[in-house]
Amino acid sequence: MEDYLPDLPAHLTEGTNVARVYLHVRDGIISGALRSGDKLGEAALAAELGVSRTPVREALRNLAADGYIEVRPHAGAMVRRWNPDEVNSSFEVRADIEGTAAYRCAERITAHDLLELEQLCDGMEASDDAALRSGLNRTLHMRILRISGVAHAEKIVTQLTDLAILTMTYRQFSDEDTARSDGDHRLLMRAFRLRDGPLAQAAMRVHILSAAATLEERRRGLR
Repeated sequence: MEDYLPDLPAHLTEGTNVARVYLHVRDGIISGALRSGDKLGEAALAAELGVSRTPVREALRNLAADGYIEVRPHAGAMVRRWNPDEVNSSFEVRADIEGTAAYRCAERITAHDLLELEQLCDGMEASDDAALRSGLNRTLHMRILRISGVAHAEKIVTQLTDLAILTMTYRQFSDEDTARSDGDHRLLMRAFRLRDGPLAQAAMRVHILSAAATLEERRRGLR
């Protein structure tokens, strides 16, 4: 369960200074250490990581291309500010894709797969760390997509969930929200155990759209 952060993108070479800077900034965004609007100074990053400004500059270009940050003329690089419509749309697309994947997963899942998913649920329920919970949650969702065998689903959802939205959501969860999310996961496990595709699809859709509603309520000051 330690692999809860996304893999290094294929366009970067592992172990290079560019990759080090990229991962440092990206994982800081996903963990919540870097927040929307935070500025990313080339000189400060270079000093912090002990590299020259050249790999920092290249890493920032890659981060901007992948949607994590934005680079503005005369203002420099900063963590991307999320448009509420964009965030809501990402949840809606995920609900459609992952709902279908959950249906297929219920048809294909093995006893070993189910045990692995249940262990991820155990890990989330045992932790009160938002970054860890969101990472384990991401791993759970990615494993379900992989088991489902739905073509391109994992790639599309990865693009939608690598944008720090999961962690942003978990950091805004109340105790009630956390309990609901855990309950959703357990309902999914029941659907998989019973090989009940319609129940798995419904549970996944409600799970994702409820998380979107939590963010929207907070944005509107309703909670």
